Amino acid sequence: MTDHRPSPEEEQTTANEERTVSNGRYLYCVVDTTSSESATLSTTGVDDNPVYVVEADCVGAVVHDCETVYETEDLEQVKRWLVTHQQVVDAASDAFGTPLPMRFDTILEGGDASIERWLEDHYEGFRDELASFAGVWEYRINLLWDSAPFEETIADRDDRLRELRQRQQQSGAGKKFLLEKQSDQRLQELKRERRTELADQLKEAITPVVNDLTEQDTNTPLQDEHSSIEKEQIVRFAVLADEDDETALGDRLDTIVEHEGVEIRFTGPWPPYTFAPDIGK
Repeated sequence: MTDHRPSPEEEQTTANEERTVSNGRYLYCVVDTTSSESATLSTTGVDDNPVYVVEADCVGAVVHDCETVYETEDLEQVKRWLVTHQQVVDAASDAFGTPLPMRFDTILEGGDASIERWLEDHYEGFRDELASFAGVWEYRINLLWDSAPFEETIADRDDRLRELRQRQQQSGAGKKFLLEKQSDQRLQELKRERRTELADQLKEAITPVVNDLTEQDTNTPLQDEHSSIEKEQIVRFAVLADEDDETALGDRLDTIVEHEGVEIRFTGPWPPYTFAPDIGK
C-alpha cells in the first residue's frame, strides 16, 4: 500500500499525465462488521464511485474501485475530495461504530483479493485497535481569546504596569518613549501568563472526562464570523472520550467560557483521526 507521493523525478516525467493503478481499491477506513446487521453502505465516494465493504472474518475495509490516484493542483477539487472522503467515513461510523480511518488517497492495488489478504495479514492488529476504540470518539476543542477586556483592566490589578503607565504620563518625550516600551513589554508578559493560565485551566477541566488528549498546532488569529473582533487561538486539543461522556465534557467547557473574552469551539464526534495508529501498511 502506498500514499502515492511522487518523487521529484516522477513529477518531472508525469507532471501532465494521470497516474494509473492496476485494479486499485481506494481505502476509507477499517470497521468491525459484527457491529452491524448488514455489511453494506448506501453512499457514494470520491468522484461518485460506489462504496462497498470487503470483509475478512468480521473485519471490513470500506473501499471503492479506482484506476487512477487522486492528484491535482486544483485546491478546490482537493477540498471536495477530502469532504467526500470524510462523508464516507462518517457513514461508516453510523453503520459500524468507531472506525479506523485511513488517510486520503490511500490505495491498494490487486483488487478485492489483495484487500482480503491485507486484512488477514494484519487481522490481530485491526481487531485489537477496533476493540480499543469501540464507543470512543475524537473531539476537537479550540480555545479562543479576545484580549481586549483583559488589556483594559489589567493595570488595575498589576502594580508594575500601573506604575509604568503613571510614570509615562509624567515624563518628557525621551523618557516617555522608554517607559512606553517597558509598559508594552510588561503587558505582553502578563498576556503570555494569562494565555498559559487559560490553557492550563482548560486542560485541567477536561482531563477527568477524557481517555486521551493531545495538543495540536494553532494557526494565526481568527476573525470572528459575527463581528470585527480578532481572536487569538490560545490552544487546540484533540481528545478521545467515551460517547457517554460527551455531555459531561461539554459541561466542563462551559466553566471555561465564563472567563471574559474566552470562546470555546467544540466539534465532534469524529472518528479517531488523531489517535488511530498507522497499522496495516
